[in-house]
Amino acid sequence: MENKKLVVTALVALLLLVGGGVWFYHNQTTVPKGWVNQSLMTLEKSDNKLSNSFYLMFDKNTAYLATRLGGNEESKPSKLSKDILNAFSLKENERPQAGQWVKLGRVKTEKLKNGYKFKTRKVTFILKKTANGAYQSQDGTYWQFVPEGVAESK
Repeated sequence: MENKKLVVTALVALLLLVGGGVWFYHNQTTVPKGWVNQSLMTLEKSDNKLSNSFYLMFDKNTAYLATRLGGNEESKPSKLSKDILNAFSLKENERPQAGQWVKLGRVKTEKLKNGYKFKTRKVTFILKKTANGAYQSQDGTYWQFVPEGVAESK
């Protein structure tokens, strides 16, 4: 009888421990606090080295990428560009259509000297802050935070 109580108590404790771990994992903030629920967008065609213009969106621990109109059709393939096309599950010569989006997955953030490294299971972004407040990714594309009213007007 006492063994049954011990086993039941151990199982309840194990379930609480596992449940708490799962809850913590899903609610843990892995993105810098100022970036949570924020979006970055690529800048003008000349500052965009990618095949399309994009929004890079963050919640507390996940990143999303959405395609905008425009882009740079003469862009040279870079590792970042290839990783993005792979995230959209597209062939190398195809471009995502405006409005398409993809969940990049859980974000692991590393603070750099003047920026951040955001690693997801699909794409890694190394964003370094520039003098004008924008961020530059590893391929030379410039990104800026989306102004407040723009995201709400969609």
